[in-house]
Amino acid sequence: MKMKKACLLAILMIGLLGVITVHAHVQNENNLYGDIEYSEAKQEIVLLHGIRAIAREGGAAVYRPLDLLKREDLAYWAGNFRGLAGTPDQIRQAALEQGLVESLEGYATYADVSRAYFDGAAPVPEDLADATLSREQFALYMGRFFSEAVNGQTLFDMAGYDTGPTGFVEEVEKESVTEGGNTYDVFRIKVEGQWYQVSNHPKILNGPVDLTQWIDKWIEASWYAAEPSGTDERVLDIIKVGEAQFTEEEIAADPGMSMIDDATPAAAEHTHVEAAQGGDVDGSAPEEGAGGSPAAGSGSVLANDAAGSAASSESRPLPIILIIGGVLLIAILAWLLFKRK
Repeated sequence: MKMKKACLLAILMIGLLGVITVHAHVQNENNLYGDIEYSEAKQEIVLLHGIRAIAREGGAAVYRPLDLLKREDLAYWAGNFRGLAGTPDQIRQAALEQGLVESLEGYATYADVSRAYFDGAAPVPEDLADATLSREQFALYMGRFFSEAVNGQTLFDMAGYDTGPTGFVEEVEKESVTEGGNTYDVFRIKVEGQWYQVSNHPKILNGPVDLTQWIDKWIEASWYAAEPSGTDERVLDIIKVGEAQFTEEEIAADPGMSMIDDATPAAAEHTHVEAAQGGDVDGSAPEEGAGGSPAAGSGSVLANDAAGSAASSESRPLPIILIIGGVLLIAILAWLLFKRK
């Protein structure tokens, strides 16, 4: 009898954990960060996150757009983007040693950003080279270089991303997959008569994370992931839906919950310089994100827009009070059941 009770309790607990660890791995402006909803740079933040030009070390899923950008954060972001590997502190130190930043102390300037990402070749706003900038201003400044080339390359080129298809979505296929104990949906979309695989962790602009709602909607721009997908078919990693095709409520809808901030740490992803060459970077820190700015699909420029969210990189965390309540409820039910027996 005791063995049966123990088994039953174990099954109940496993069932609860199974619910908790379900992920919605599609991210848009409304589930990437919890504090960018009213930011002028929210689309830039989504795109920068998408190409991993900024990286998170952990903690709450907030971007802090109005905070001044610290040089130590700039060193980590730029170093990670440019292929430096290791822990966040190791990447910072390597960035300092390689001259991406002149110091890890104090706040970054526009000139510091140009130096860190473009070896000083990116133009800076007039009379602002030595001015400090907020994290929002950083995203807006970097957003120029999604379409404006520096030394012959845009940020998409530097990240190894290639332009994907545009056109109307005709059909959508959805499949549930399990990765590392987490179950979530992956999608294929048919655009202008051709099927395309969407990556497991795509970044979306102007559209809901449930791609089955996209039928008959226009894709304004898209980009293929730099990383090899492991198959002959490249995957779409960033997709921009045309504006005003969905309501704010549809875009904000969040079909998935998660206990984990970011299901795919940066250590498991390719950094950009090496990703473009098909290489992996081991030991890098968990990805943080932000990004998005006007950039073009086949040369067309993305327009600025608005949205954001508190959730994790791959979905919103299940509120802790619900988790505790669920555990207590199961414990009480199990106790009552065992007492009756």
